[in-house]
Amino acid sequence: MNVGESVRKCIDDWELRELDSAMLHACNAIDGTAKKLYPTIGSNKRFTRLLRESYAILGPMGAPGIDLVETRFPVTVQRPKASGGKPDIADVIYGIHRCTHGHGDELPDGFALIEDVAGPKRVTRMEIQRGKVRLSDRIIFGLIAVAVLSPANKGQSVPDGYHLTFGDSAQLMINGWWGRAKDFPAIAAQEPMPQVKLDLGEWMS
Repeated sequence: MNVGESVRKCIDDWELRELDSAMLHACNAIDGTAKKLYPTIGSNKRFTRLLRESYAILGPMGAPGIDLVETRFPVTVQRPKASGGKPDIADVIYGIHRCTHGHGDELPDGFALIEDVAGPKRVTRMEIQRGKVRLSDRIIFGLIAVAVLSPANKGQSVPDGYHLTFGDSAQLMINGWWGRAKDFPAIAAQEPMPQVKLDLGEWMS
């Protein structure tokens, strides 16, 4: 399946509120993109590398206000790749969501996505406990934004009308935004937001 098809299926399934399936297709879009960019390295390393190199997109679109570079999460994943040895959001997405859905398993308890995208506007939640983290379903659209905007996917397509939104007014028609990562900072600058490092140190042991 190509990246464009994964993006289409992701949005279609989100519209049906089938969040696990939508997340699977979003992860497939990242997998497909990362394989184009880094074909000689393993899936974990290339998947998480692409996300870390795209935090300027993933953050505003999927976890607004959170400093994704510095924040670490109190969960256990195999072979985290973030600096310092503790998992960042890229490790959580790969180690929990991508691997679980990719193997056809159910998400572990405490990791189900929170439904925020449908409204109200400007509400993005994240629930964290020791060993558990529930991300907003906005992370789905953060992932497909990373895939759509990657220059590796210039020339991909989806049916007309498919789009991403940012903030209150920016609407990015996907077929007009393939490969345009360099243009996204101007969109993000229209709605600046703080970058808060989540200090979860007491749960990190």
